[in-house]
Amino acid sequence: MGKVGNLNLARVASSDNMKLSIGQFLDDFRGATNKYILIEDEPTEGTNTVTLCLLASIAHKLANDSGLEPPQWVFRPAYILPLPVFAHNTKNTEYQKYLVETSPPEFAQRNIFYGANVISRV
Repeated sequence: MGKVGNLNLARVASSDNMKLSIGQFLDDFRGATNKYILIEDEPTEGTNTVTLCLLASIAHKLANDSGLEPPQWVFRPAYILPLPVFAHNTKNTEYQKYLVETSPPEFAQRNIFYGANVISRV
């Protein structure tokens, strides 16, 4: 397992508060010296398929943005959703179209459409 001092994705997957844990993970990743160690372990426990696909998308995007080789586990077919998932479970077709157009490719290839700012922290 990755570095114990920081919250890695494997630990995020078993969190009781996913939204808070993803935010903490993003902060830890951005401040880490060895970023790869935080994404190298495959999150396999404690969560549902959509969340596992989301975590694969996050790892893939962060690796690409940081100039790192994405961990091989993110390319497993199990991390591709059969049906699209949209931010806020929107049914609004115009908003869905916007999300499809703006979602990063690392998310879109897994049928996750959360928009361009999906991993932004304010």
